[in-house]
Amino acid sequence: MDDYDVIVVGASIAGCTAATAYGRAGLRVAVVERHRSPQAHKTLCGHFVLGGTHDVLQRLGFWQPMVTRGAAVTTGLGMWTEHGWIVPRPDSGVPPAISLRRSKLDPLLREIAAATPGVDLMLGHRVVGLVQDRAGGVRGVVTANGTAGPTELRARLVVGADGHHSTVARLAEVPEDHAPNERFLFWTYYEGATMNGPGDGQVWPVGRDVAVCIRVDDGLTQVGVFPAKDRLPEFTDDRQGAFDRFVAHLPDRPSLDGARQVSNLIGTTDYPCIRRDLTPLPGLVLIGDAATSSDPVPAVGCGWAFRSAAWLADATAEPLAWGHDLRQGLRSYRRAHRFIDKYDALGRREARARPPSALQRAIRTAAVSDPDIARRLAAFAMRAAPPSVLLNPGVMIRAAVGPRAPDLEARRPATPARQPTVPR
Repeated sequence: MDDYDVIVVGASIAGCTAATAYGRAGLRVAVVERHRSPQAHKTLCGHFVLGGTHDVLQRLGFWQPMVTRGAAVTTGLGMWTEHGWIVPRPDSGVPPAISLRRSKLDPLLREIAAATPGVDLMLGHRVVGLVQDRAGGVRGVVTANGTAGPTELRARLVVGADGHHSTVARLAEVPEDHAPNERFLFWTYYEGATMNGPGDGQVWPVGRDVAVCIRVDDGLTQVGVFPAKDRLPEFTDDRQGAFDRFVAHLPDRPSLDGARQVSNLIGTTDYPCIRRDLTPLPGLVLIGDAATSSDPVPAVGCGWAFRSAAWLADATAEPLAWGHDLRQGLRSYRRAHRFIDKYDALGRREARARPPSALQRAIRTAAVSDPDIARRLAAFAMRAAPPSVLLNPGVMIRAAVGPRAPDLEARRPATPARQPTVPR
């Protein structure tokens, strides 16, 4: 008899979500996590969970605990354009986003998973090998725990949920499909910052660069910048100064006078997009960043982790419980994951950091004055509907023939004139 029904490697968002769902389905689950502390959390990772994940968080019972821990809920994200701000109407039906810093989110999810009957949270256990049968199928993992000898754990299914540098994928020699990211990223948190744009969060696509401002827990505000890589020398010479200058020249920028920066700049100068086969070997499946590490600019990572884990559990919990063949369930998981695949393909193109296309400019211009296109753009941005909600012939034609210069004075808040682009 196997030690477990499922072994999940990684106790972050994807791993804890899968473990919780499997445990609630009555399965025996081992969650293997290399960190020893239950408070361990990812630092180079965002925490803005797009509205398209709202239903999954509600269904799994995660939403309210996140709110109880202080998470900020965003119901109307404003997008700046040179023709005015785009803000979906309150009755647009676009689900809310939520943001809880990883220092709170990761321990919370670990706590929920560990309290689920049937789930064993094995902290401080590092995966050092795979158990494979003669045909090459994966039947378990080998772990190391400090000075103790290796431990072999067996299960019908091994789930790699250990991030974009997945150890499980490396041990299984899973090929990686890399795509370059021509932007880099830095963010920080402020206490006492004031937003000046409309909505309860803002995003600025300015030429090839992008910036964001959102509310997070503890009353803090996160400000992040995603410049094109040709601006790297500015940040290499004076990272904080370049960050401050970038934010200072945003149109309708957040007011930071009197605000206190409460963290160092967090970020990286290179974050490539990585894609792996979801089911590379019999008995092995990948979820979250281990499967698809997308461009971080549209903030999809956390949502993909929650959703891919839930889809996998939905597709395979029953056959695991009844001892049935897993192939059909894994095919169902792959079909569900096509939602992510389609957006990832678009994200890889966006990660090239090219100037906005004529179609992008037309849609953004039309969305300033067209409530339906604004709603569709918001659903697209929140990953609350397939890409076709926005990228379809009807919307493209309406955007192309719609008004090109809406009455901005009637729509824009009274703010001092500022540079429409971020100077170099």
